[in-house]
Amino acid sequence: MIVSAHLGDCILIAADKRAMECNLETGLMHISHDEEQKIRLWSLGAVAGTGETIFLNRIMDHFSEFRGEKQKLNQMDVIYAEIEKRLLEGVPKEVLMNNTLIFSMFDGAKSRLYTIPIEPFFKEIKRKNGIQVIRPYLHEIHPWIIDVTCFSLPPDMINLQNFQRNLKSLSSFENELTFLKYYTEQLKQVFAVQASIDPSITTSFDLYIQICSTGHSLVLHIENPVLSAPLKKKKMEIK
Repeated sequence: MIVSAHLGDCILIAADKRAMECNLETGLMHISHDEEQKIRLWSLGAVAGTGETIFLNRIMDHFSEFRGEKQKLNQMDVIYAEIEKRLLEGVPKEVLMNNTLIFSMFDGAKSRLYTIPIEPFFKEIKRKNGIQVIRPYLHEIHPWIIDVTCFSLPPDMINLQNFQRNLKSLSSFENELTFLKYYTEQLKQVFAVQASIDPSITTSFDLYIQICSTGHSLVLHIENPVLSAPLKKKKMEIK
């Protein structure tokens, strides 16, 4: 699960640690390990993803290798190429459709937050001339909006609703430590509740903060052991 939010003067991305891979023989997702680095740094921010780990890591490698102004990111072309590659390797399209990429980017003036859902890459639209096209899109998350991506949304959304209602900017806190404590405690509750109903996530998570005005950032790992889901579920398969 990834929870991302635009807090006005900074960007927040929180991601659990469980890696999910596709069994090429059965076409089903299974738990690989609980030490996955779902938030990766790149030259202009961070990139994260929910879904099939091998597919997402290949895309995130492209972000990590991006070196600057003279190079185009071309993220849509990269995603399309990796979709084709993973399909040829035997991953069902239904598995890949349930993936989402999230990334932040400092454009020299301010940091922005985006999501790219993978499902539109599989949706063909017929033009008037009869040609079939796809229309994947880049969605910007604007201030005071949160985005949650996971395999199973909780039946009771109260924790996520409370999280959005209680969003505060970094500048509204007395200091950075108080800010981090405030969001850490809220996110601990969100991840613990979700882990109790969704075997694809851990209660512990990584937290990324990026300042909008400068692009400066911080990454933390947050242990959340009270309701921790053990790895003994490793053989469980998830459709």
